[in-house]
Amino acid sequence: MVPSSPCFSLPDVDSCEKWLNCKSDFLTRYLSKVLTDLPSCPCSYPLEAVYSAVNLRDEHQGKNFRWRDASGPKERLDIYKPTARFCLRSMLSLDSTTLAAQHCCYDEHTKLITRGKGAGAPNLISTEFSPELHYKVDMLPWILCKGDWSRYHAVRPPNNGQQCADNPTEEEYLSQLQEAKEY
Repeated sequence: MVPSSPCFSLPDVDSCEKWLNCKSDFLTRYLSKVLTDLPSCPCSYPLEAVYSAVNLRDEHQGKNFRWRDASGPKERLDIYKPTARFCLRSMLSLDSTTLAAQHCCYDEHTKLITRGKGAGAPNLISTEFSPELHYKVDMLPWILCKGDWSRYHAVRPPNNGQQCADNPTEEEYLSQLQEAKEY
């Protein structure tokens, strides 16, 4: 007999709803650590990241983090982050306390997308550690939510730790939100 839990199949609940309601003490603690320990997204995309990894200082944490471009064809920004032109992903380091990576996305003007369908979100598993596990833990939930980024971001909020200007505008954001709800 399967125990009664939101993580198991419930006949009248969609897959995204099951994922949203799947609670475990381990996952709650891990997500809290991830959100605390990851670097904040830079407000502007560093163009040198297109060519090689870059070191950027996170003033809130008082240390440097290495970042790598995450805009290549295999990232499928056209599907997963449709308004983004560039994305960055933080890299694991020797003093990383999780296997997570910060994922930040930027518009065509290299400005951080802080909300909406193009915004990045923390990855619980870095692609550096395991592309397969990253797909299962970070991409599959987005797919289960049928690309409704508003539901996904309720659990994995985009980072704006540096208090960058809201992007997109309120009008565009509300339009994207309406589109997500109607999908």
